[in-house]
Amino acid sequence: MRYYILYPGDTEEAVINDINQLGEDNGFKVFWANTGFKILDKAVNQNNPIIEQFKIVTDQGKYISVEKFLDKIKKLKIRIPE
Repeated sequence: MRYYILYPGDTEEAVINDINQLGEDNGFKVFWANTGFKILDKAVNQNNPIIEQFKIVTDQGKYISVEKFLDKIKKLKIRIPE
């Protein structure tokens, strides 16, 4: 399943942008991260209050909270491209 992040002011059309792509759970206990994940990770680590305005959407059009997304991937190996 692919996950996307929408920042304040973004519409669903923004998911084509690299910075809006969180990554993909390939079903084999690996999450392949994209640029959006790096941005989310930095905001979480800095405890930035803007996180409350982020929206996570799946490739199936389902919205989930940032917390639920992080819970889903915490058991996975996260591969972040350099």
